[in-house]
Amino acid sequence: MINPLISRLLIITLCLTPVTLIVASQPSSAETKNIETTLQRLTQEAKIQTEQGQPQQAIATWQEVLDLAQQYNKQNLQAFALVGLGLNYHELKQPSTALGYYQQALPIAQRSGDRRVVGAALNNMGASYQSLGQYQEALTYYQRALPITQQVDKPADTAKTLNNMGEIYSLTGKMATALQYYQEALYIAQKSGDPLLEQEIRNNIAAIGN
Repeated sequence: MINPLISRLLIITLCLTPVTLIVASQPSSAETKNIETTLQRLTQEAKIQTEQGQPQQAIATWQEVLDLAQQYNKQNLQAFALVGLGLNYHELKQPSTALGYYQQALPIAQRSGDRRVVGAALNNMGASYQSLGQYQEALTYYQRALPITQQVDKPADTAKTLNNMGEIYSLTGKMATALQYYQEALYIAQKSGDPLLEQEIRNNIAAIGN
């Protein structure tokens, strides 16, 4: 069974570009390459720990990524690391702490222009508010995330956000509206090639009929 806590979240991937270093004294090309290699290694390690459900280890590694990204003014990686930290605090069932990291990530991602991270931050803020029982706030952030996930052409993320909106309407007793969102989410999930997400949405649709 899918962990409902994680299934609501957008877990993004990142292709690192060469580090743009803005420091008092520029390092040599060899040092720059070493920094890039370290960032690549730590980011990959943090992603694997997150995917394998090792939140404590992942938090420590994401913090290393964040510290280096801040030191070398790599804003897109800062935002990515903050989302990674939020994901793992959410896994530890600490949605308030997770929310704080997403709130830090959002403006940084907006400044860096990385719409994937913007969409993930917004959706995951919605998931945090949903876990806290603040359903209207959750819906607001899901609504903000939806057009961004649509623009970056990630069908699974779009389906997940639509499913999340369906959950809010279901939780607030608006079953007909919830069903509409679930059906739209299912249609997109079928195209995304994510069978686990597709099954979760089918389960949500079935629950409305019970």
